[in-house]
Amino acid sequence: MKRRVFALLLAGCICLAGCAQSVPRQAADGAVWDEHWVSVGNVIGIDTPEGLTPRENNDALTANGMYYATWSIGEAEPYTNEDGDEAQLYDAQVYVLLAGYNEAEKAKSSAAEWMDMASSQYAIEGTSAETYNGQEFTVITYTYESDTNPYARGASAFGVYRNYAISVELSCQEKFDGSAREILAGFLSNCHYAA
Repeated sequence: MKRRVFALLLAGCICLAGCAQSVPRQAADGAVWDEHWVSVGNVIGIDTPEGLTPRENNDALTANGMYYATWSIGEAEPYTNEDGDEAQLYDAQVYVLLAGYNEAEKAKSSAAEWMDMASSQYAIEGTSAETYNGQEFTVITYTYESDTNPYARGASAFGVYRNYAISVELSCQEKFDGSAREILAGFLSNCHYAA
């Protein structure tokens, strides 16, 4: 009896392992999937643009269908927030959040919620519909309204690829002299999507 239970558990694990996303062979834009790209959930492959450094690629939220990755510009400096939490602060930082759902409508709803949340937290300077490497996004530019946020301005893109909601945010310190919109555009142009 124990052997049967063990065999059933083993078969179940093998089936579940087969459900895991495999590394794509090709991107939707026709490019061969490059092993040097930073892969976010095996859905987005980012060919890191010059000047950005990959920092974190966290799939700890994978069980919930969420993936998170970050890139930075500039050298790190220590920062302590108002709660006393310490972190490393860069001149600018890119954050990618990818959330998978069982249907595209849920992904659209989630991307819309993220955009509404951003609109309520930032002083929006502009909104536009943009397409980068075949993927449509709503792009917003803004300044931060909080006096306690170490970042002064930024740009974000919200979109949906199949049944995935995508958020890409670029936050810049006041001293950073680059254009948030241009850097975000360059980053999004280097994103590839699994075919």
